[in-house]
Amino acid sequence: MPDTIHLPVDGGNTRSHVLAAAREEILAEGILGLRVADVASRAHYSVSVIYRYFGDRNGLVAAVLGDLYEETLAARRQKIVERIPASGPLSIEHLVDLVPTPSEVAGSDELRMRLQILAVAATNNALEERISEIAQRNFAEMLDYVRHLRSRLPAGQPFDERVFTVMIVNQLLYYNSLLGPFSITDEDYRSFVRDKLACETPGKVL
Repeated sequence: MPDTIHLPVDGGNTRSHVLAAAREEILAEGILGLRVADVASRAHYSVSVIYRYFGDRNGLVAAVLGDLYEETLAARRQKIVERIPASGPLSIEHLVDLVPTPSEVAGSDELRMRLQILAVAATNNALEERISEIAQRNFAEMLDYVRHLRSRLPAGQPFDERVFTVMIVNQLLYYNSLLGPFSITDEDYRSFVRDKLACETPGKVL
Protein backbone atom coordinates (compact mmCIF):
# COMPACT_ATOMS: atom_id res chain seq x y z
CA MET A 1 0.00 0.00 0.00
CA PRO A 2 1.47 3.42 -0.95
CA ASP A 3 2.71 5.78 1.73
CA THR A 4 0.34 8.46 2.94
CA ILE A 5 1.35 11.92 1.76
CA HIS A 6 0.16 15.38 2.65
CA LEU A 7 -1.26 17.06 -0.43
CA PRO A 8 -2.17 20.73 -0.51
CA VAL A 9 -5.73 21.34 0.62
CA ASP A 10 -7.43 22.57 -2.55
CA GLY A 11 -11.09 22.93 -1.63
CA GLY A 12 -13.62 20.91 -3.58
CA ASN A 13 -11.04 18.69 -5.30
CA THR A 14 -9.69 17.42 -2.00
CA ARG A 15 -13.16 16.74 -0.65
CA SER A 16 -14.20 14.91 -3.83
CA HIS A 17 -11.03 12.83 -3.80
CA VAL A 18 -11.60 11.74 -0.21
CA LEU A 19 -15.24 10.87 -0.92
CA ALA A 20 -14.19 8.79 -3.93
CA ALA A 21 -11.69 6.90 -1.77
CA ALA A 22 -14.30 6.35 0.95
CA ARG A 23 -16.72 4.99 -1.61
CA GLU A 24 -14.10 2.56 -2.88
CA GLU A 25 -13.45 1.40 0.68
CA ILE A 26 -17.16 0.83 1.28
CA LEU A 27 -17.57 -1.17 -1.91
CA ALA A 28 -14.51 -3.23 -1.05
CA GLU A 29 -14.92 -3.69 2.71
CA GLY A 30 -18.53 -2.80 3.48
CA ILE A 31 -20.04 0.07 5.42
CA LEU A 32 -19.31 -1.28 8.89
CA GLY A 33 -15.67 -1.87 8.04
CA LEU A 34 -14.99 1.72 6.98
CA ARG A 35 -11.92 3.13 8.76
CA VAL A 36 -10.72 6.70 8.32
CA ALA A 37 -7.10 5.51 8.28
CA ASP A 38 -7.86 3.20 5.34
CA VAL A 39 -9.61 5.99 3.46
CA ALA A 40 -6.65 8.28 4.10
CA SER A 41 -4.25 5.65 2.79
CA ARG A 42 -6.33 5.01 -0.32
CA ALA A 43 -6.72 8.73 -1.01
CA HIS A 44 -3.04 9.54 -0.28
CA TYR A 45 -4.02 12.15 2.31
CA SER A 46 -3.32 12.34 6.00
CA VAL A 47 -6.09 11.61 8.50
CA SER A 48 -5.86 15.21 9.69
CA VAL A 49 -6.75 16.48 6.21
CA ILE A 50 -9.84 14.27 6.18
CA TYR A 51 -10.88 15.52 9.60
CA ARG A 52 -10.38 19.09 8.42
CA TYR A 53 -13.11 18.55 5.84
CA PHE A 54 -15.45 16.13 7.60
CA GLY A 55 -14.87 16.69 11.32
CA ASP A 56 -14.77 13.03 12.31
CA ARG A 57 -15.66 9.55 11.07
CA ASN A 58 -19.38 10.25 11.42
CA GLY A 59 -19.06 13.32 9.23
CA LEU A 60 -17.22 11.35 6.54
CA VAL A 61 -19.75 8.51 6.73
CA ALA A 62 -22.67 10.97 6.49
CA ALA A 63 -21.19 12.57 3.38
CA VAL A 64 -20.35 9.42 1.44
CA LEU A 65 -23.44 7.41 2.45
CA GLY A 66 -25.70 10.39 1.84
CA ASP A 67 -24.35 10.58 -1.71
CA LEU A 68 -24.85 6.84 -2.22
CA TYR A 69 -28.40 7.01 -0.86
CA GLU A 70 -29.30 9.86 -3.19
CA GLU A 71 -27.83 8.01 -6.16
CA THR A 72 -29.84 4.84 -5.44
CA LEU A 73 -33.08 6.86 -5.30
CA ALA A 74 -32.20 8.66 -8.54
CA ALA A 75 -31.50 5.32 -10.23
CA ARG A 76 -34.84 3.99 -9.04
CA ARG A 77 -36.69 7.05 -10.36
CA GLN A 78 -34.98 6.61 -13.71
CA LYS A 79 -36.11 2.98 -13.90
CA ILE A 80 -39.68 4.07 -13.20
CA VAL A 81 -39.58 6.73 -15.93
CA GLU A 82 -38.15 4.27 -18.44
CA ARG A 83 -41.09 1.91 -17.93
CA ILE A 84 -43.67 4.47 -19.05
CA PRO A 85 -44.33 5.46 -22.70
CA ALA A 86 -43.12 9.02 -23.27
CA SER A 87 -46.49 10.13 -24.62
CA GLY A 88 -50.07 8.99 -25.12
CA PRO A 89 -52.75 7.75 -22.73
CA LEU A 90 -51.99 5.40 -19.88
CA SER A 91 -53.94 2.60 -18.24
CA ILE A 92 -53.99 1.26 -14.70
CA GLU A 93 -51.90 -1.65 -15.99
CA HIS A 94 -49.12 0.78 -16.95
CA LEU A 95 -49.07 2.02 -13.37
CA VAL A 96 -49.15 -1.49 -11.91
CA ASP A 97 -46.00 -2.17 -13.95
CA LEU A 98 -44.23 0.66 -12.13
CA VAL A 99 -44.64 -0.83 -8.67
CA PRO A 100 -41.68 -3.03 -7.67
CA THR A 101 -42.67 -6.65 -7.18
CA PRO A 102 -41.47 -8.82 -4.27
CA SER A 103 -38.97 -10.69 -6.46
CA GLU A 104 -37.52 -7.43 -7.81
CA VAL A 105 -37.02 -6.16 -4.28
CA ALA A 106 -35.49 -9.43 -3.07
CA GLY A 107 -32.83 -9.30 -5.79
CA SER A 108 -32.07 -5.59 -5.57
CA ASP A 109 -28.52 -4.60 -4.62
CA GLU A 110 -29.71 -0.99 -4.49
CA LEU A 111 -32.27 -1.84 -1.82
CA ARG A 112 -29.71 -3.74 0.21
CA MET A 113 -27.46 -0.69 0.10
CA ARG A 114 -30.33 1.57 1.21
CA LEU A 115 -31.13 -0.76 4.11
CA GLN A 116 -27.52 -0.67 5.29
CA ILE A 117 -27.43 3.11 5.02
CA LEU A 118 -30.66 3.45 6.97
CA ALA A 119 -29.25 1.18 9.69
CA VAL A 120 -26.19 3.42 10.02
CA ALA A 121 -28.40 6.54 10.06
CA ALA A 122 -30.06 5.26 13.25
CA THR A 123 -26.83 6.07 15.13
CA ASN A 124 -25.46 8.92 12.99
CA ASN A 125 -27.41 12.16 13.37
CA ALA A 126 -25.68 13.92 10.49
CA LEU A 127 -26.51 11.07 8.13
CA GLU A 128 -30.09 10.88 9.37
CA GLU A 129 -30.57 14.59 8.68
CA ARG A 130 -29.05 14.26 5.20
CA ILE A 131 -31.23 11.27 4.35
CA SER A 132 -34.33 13.06 5.65
CA GLU A 133 -33.64 15.99 3.33
CA ILE A 134 -33.04 13.65 0.38
CA ALA A 135 -36.14 11.57 1.14
CA GLN A 136 -38.41 14.61 1.38
CA ARG A 137 -37.09 16.01 -1.89
CA ASN A 138 -37.51 12.63 -3.59
CA PHE A 139 -41.05 12.32 -2.22
CA ALA A 140 -42.00 15.76 -3.61
CA GLU A 141 -40.56 14.88 -7.02
CA MET A 142 -42.46 11.60 -7.08
CA LEU A 143 -45.71 13.36 -6.16
CA ASP A 144 -45.28 15.65 -9.15
CA TYR A 145 -44.67 12.62 -11.34
CA VAL A 146 -47.73 10.81 -9.95
CA ARG A 147 -49.89 13.82 -10.81
CA HIS A 148 -48.46 13.85 -14.33
CA LEU A 149 -49.27 10.15 -14.74
CA ARG A 150 -52.79 10.65 -13.44
CA SER A 151 -53.41 13.35 -16.06
CA ARG A 152 -52.72 10.75 -18.74
CA LEU A 153 -55.31 8.25 -17.47
CA PRO A 154 -58.72 8.08 -19.20
CA ALA A 155 -61.24 10.61 -17.92
CA GLY A 156 -63.19 9.18 -15.00
CA GLN A 157 -60.70 6.38 -14.31
CA PRO A 158 -60.66 5.73 -10.54
CA PHE A 159 -57.14 6.10 -9.22
CA ASP A 160 -56.05 6.37 -5.59
CA GLU A 161 -52.96 8.56 -5.49
CA ARG A 162 -52.37 7.70 -1.83
CA VAL A 163 -51.99 4.02 -2.64
CA PHE A 164 -49.71 4.66 -5.59
CA THR A 165 -47.49 7.03 -3.63
CA VAL A 166 -47.10 4.53 -0.80
CA MET A 167 -46.37 1.68 -3.22
CA ILE A 168 -43.72 3.68 -5.08
CA VAL A 169 -42.09 5.70 -2.30
CA ASN A 170 -42.89 4.29 1.14
CA GLN A 171 -43.09 0.55 0.76
CA LEU A 172 -40.45 -1.79 2.17
CA LEU A 173 -40.94 -5.23 0.66
CA TYR A 174 -37.60 -6.60 1.76
CA TYR A 175 -39.27 -8.20 4.77
CA ASN A 176 -41.36 -10.29 2.35
CA SER A 177 -38.19 -11.98 1.09
CA LEU A 178 -37.52 -13.26 4.62
CA LEU A 179 -40.88 -15.02 4.96
CA GLY A 180 -40.04 -18.01 2.76
CA PRO A 181 -43.19 -20.09 2.11
CA PHE A 182 -45.35 -17.38 3.73
CA SER A 183 -44.23 -14.63 1.32
CA ILE A 184 -46.63 -13.11 -1.19
CA THR A 185 -46.02 -13.91 -4.87
CA ASP A 186 -45.46 -11.32 -7.60
CA GLU A 187 -48.76 -12.29 -9.22
CA ASP A 188 -50.74 -11.89 -6.00
CA TYR A 189 -48.99 -8.63 -5.21
CA ARG A 190 -49.71 -7.16 -8.66
CA SER A 191 -53.35 -8.18 -8.29
CA PHE A 192 -53.49 -6.44 -4.91
CA VAL A 193 -51.92 -3.27 -6.34
CA ARG A 194 -54.27 -3.28 -9.34
CA ASP A 195 -57.34 -3.55 -7.11
CA LYS A 196 -56.12 -0.81 -4.78
CA LEU A 197 -55.16 1.65 -7.53
CA ALA A 198 -58.46 1.33 -9.35
CA CYS A 199 -60.50 2.08 -6.24
CA GLU A 200 -64.01 3.44 -6.50
CA THR A 201 -63.26 6.59 -4.51
CA PRO A 202 -59.94 8.21 -5.49
CA GLY A 203 -58.11 9.50 -2.46
CA LYS A 204 -56.04 12.58 -1.89
CA VAL A 205 -52.29 12.64 -2.19
CA LEU A 206 -50.51 12.21 1.14
